[in-house]
Amino acid sequence: MRAPFLYRKSIPFFYEKSPVEFQKDRYERYDPMVIRQTALHLADDLWKQYPLQPVLDFAQPYLPAAPRTIVELGCSVGRWIATLAQKYPTADCWGLDFSYQLLKQAQDFWVDKKEIQLDTSRLGFAGIKSIPGQKLDNLNFGLAKAADLPFADNSQDLVVHSFLLDRVANPATALREHFRVLSSGGMLIFLTPLNFQEAGLWSTYFPPIKIHQLMTHLGFTVLDWLEDLEITEPLDARGNAVVWRTIGVVAQKQTN
Repeated sequence: MRAPFLYRKSIPFFYEKSPVEFQKDRYERYDPMVIRQTALHLADDLWKQYPLQPVLDFAQPYLPAAPRTIVELGCSVGRWIATLAQKYPTADCWGLDFSYQLLKQAQDFWVDKKEIQLDTSRLGFAGIKSIPGQKLDNLNFGLAKAADLPFADNSQDLVVHSFLLDRVANPATALREHFRVLSSGGMLIFLTPLNFQEAGLWSTYFPPIKIHQLMTHLGFTVLDWLEDLEITEPLDARGNAVVWRTIGVVAQKQTN
């Protein structure tokens, strides 16, 4: 594994993020973006369920029996990778994201077992909510780009991500990097709404069959491809929500 450029309060930086990149990162403006992600992923009782459970449910049938190494890209506050770390306590698990504030929240909660005091009044709920932290000894968090991972070739048995592929600058470069770090026979599982923010990405990667063709060209065997999997993201106490029409993909790196 590549050595980090630096550590910031125990979070390793595998990418030298510039001051301009920090300024452009909306999650570095802690309030309210990190509060929203924390409420969405860690405060299930606000919503009477985990809103992104369909992501975990989609992946469940395809999870390897005993992966040694697992990484989630764009991990936010760490819910999915923590769930995998709990399921596979002997696996070496990493959650990577490009936003330090999200990583710090994840590190505080899942590694340092710090209780989170969450002010949900912005979402229409009353009072401060206390969420007790957990300690997972096989889980680590770090700052990195999805297209420049700090892992060696053929080193990861499972790579997962959600709501990421349409947010990277170059999806083809990111998928190529996923293929590089996956072990022979390793699994890639992801969900994405393909809600691109740039016109050029729409023309290059839409309709979704272009993603399928790209993955096949890179050497992936696509095992499952589910279109229009709806994920409902709640917004507030009144019940407002965003419904995402996602594509669920399961692919395997072809064995040598």
